[in-house]
Amino acid sequence: MRLKLDNILIINTFGIGDVLFSTPLIEEIKRNLPGSNIHYICNRRNLDLLKNSPYLKSVLVFEKDDFRQAKARSRWEFIRMLFDFVKKIRGLHADVAIDLTLNYQMSIFLMLAGVRRIIGFNYNNRGRFLTQKTTLPGFNDKHVAEYYLDLLKFLDLSISDKHKLRSFTSAEDKAKVDAFLKEKGLDGRTLVGIVAAGGKSWGRDAFYRRWDKDNFTYVGKKLSESDDVRILVFGTKEEKDVCDHIRQNIGEKAVSLCGNTSLGLLVEFMSRCKLVICNEGGPMHIAVSQDVKTISIFGPVDDKIYGPYPRSDMHKVVVAEDAACRPCYRSFKHKVCDNHICLINIDKEQVLSLAKESLGL
Repeated sequence: MRLKLDNILIINTFGIGDVLFSTPLIEEIKRNLPGSNIHYICNRRNLDLLKNSPYLKSVLVFEKDDFRQAKARSRWEFIRMLFDFVKKIRGLHADVAIDLTLNYQMSIFLMLAGVRRIIGFNYNNRGRFLTQKTTLPGFNDKHVAEYYLDLLKFLDLSISDKHKLRSFTSAEDKAKVDAFLKEKGLDGRTLVGIVAAGGKSWGRDAFYRRWDKDNFTYVGKKLSESDDVRILVFGTKEEKDVCDHIRQNIGEKAVSLCGNTSLGLLVEFMSRCKLVICNEGGPMHIAVSQDVKTISIFGPVDDKIYGPYPRSDMHKVVVAEDAACRPCYRSFKHKVCDNHICLINIDKEQVLSLAKESLGL
């Protein structure tokens, strides 16, 4: 006999890709339990990915840094913040929580909020407070989205064989993008997005996963020789130098949106592209969630685990076939190297050829 599952809480406070990897999990729960209320806890950066989802009843924000800063200012401020957050969770009346954080702190919050059933991964013995768990050495054998889906076995729910990543935008974001494209004379053009950096993942080591900006520039410039093609350059404000380099070297057919889009607007802009060319990472998964063709560059990261999901001819993955050392990112760690052959050995002409094929040029 299935236990009561009226209110289900999912927690994932990782990056863009990880949150999108959980969207098939959300959809499978809703398919099995159409009358249930699904709630979600994410970090502030990813709120725009989830707040417009028709499958979610509510979305709460959790920022670990907010708690750290409150504790540094005042012990009582920290306690008040902790109490308020636990009170919000308690108000969800969750029958079960699916904790995807790979840590024990969130489980403590859940226990304090009276959630009696907590499902998740026991990674490095960090799942000690989970009531039902799967031992996890790392995401090493299949796509992360499928690891997430596997947790449904604890709820005795069936899993279909068709999944996709999903993100939803607001009417306001759609209107803003419509206005921008019209103002810039881009409405009706063939838009190609370029993401030459790829976000905040890996921090100071991010260069280990980035194809050279001159390669992206070359591909974008060659594509822009087609009369109808226009290039949209995406990136965060911290990546402005990379974006400016690409825009300036491509010329007047390129428009930089670097640092000028919310996450919701980024999703909407990408939905208008015919193709997105990018490094692996969150922006790639956004494009996939919008059913936009992608060409993604994979260096140290295994595309079978972190690649476009599900696999499709729409999404071309490019790797250096002669780099026997790749993928070296395993169990959330990567090897430090000096040669970067997994990226250096990716031929820009191959990427250009795939791009032309995707665009029908």
